[in-house]
Amino acid sequence: MSLKIRKNVVFVMAIAENAIGAGVYKPGDIIKSLKGHTVEIGNTDAEGRLVLADAVTYTCRQYNPAEVIDIATLTGSIMVALGEETAGLFTNDDDMAKKLLDSGKATSEHLWRMPIAEEHRKGIKRQAADLNNCGSGRYADASSAAAFIESFLEKRPGDEKKNPKWAHLDIAGTCINKKIGCTGFGATLLLDYIKK
Repeated sequence: MSLKIRKNVVFVMAIAENAIGAGVYKPGDIIKSLKGHTVEIGNTDAEGRLVLADAVTYTCRQYNPAEVIDIATLTGSIMVALGEETAGLFTNDDDMAKKLLDSGKATSEHLWRMPIAEEHRKGIKRQAADLNNCGSGRYADASSAAAFIESFLEKRPGDEKKNPKWAHLDIAGTCINKKIGCTGFGATLLLDYIKK
């Protein structure tokens, strides 16, 4: 069935796997991202955000998008805040937030807007590297992770003062249902958002 939606939409998959071996990153290692930021490894279990960060930069460079929406099972801490029925929404644009929240209500894939404050952005800065892949402590990790991803957006050519509109959906709590298994959370919500 054709949905007859005329929109330019690009899907980029950023996939990470936990693996052991001699070449794995260790706490304290410093790596260079696609954007050129140096990143100190503060937590080896936060490997997914390293891959997602490069995917965000790649998408901005390759496709010059007006909007970027990333969806990821990024942090366990979002489940502490919101449980298993609601996903966390982080965004740099109020209008985008409202539309995504409305689509969440319309599709019963509920979102709750979460903050990225200056303390979260400062918390991922380090002296030895530009950034750390986790915050300065165990609190507000979902916001620290979102601040980390946000820092890999790139300005649009011709508008070097402004990043594209961006939203990050942390679906760690909503991606699996104990009764039915994987939920596909976000697919219906994003389709509704694109249609509207």
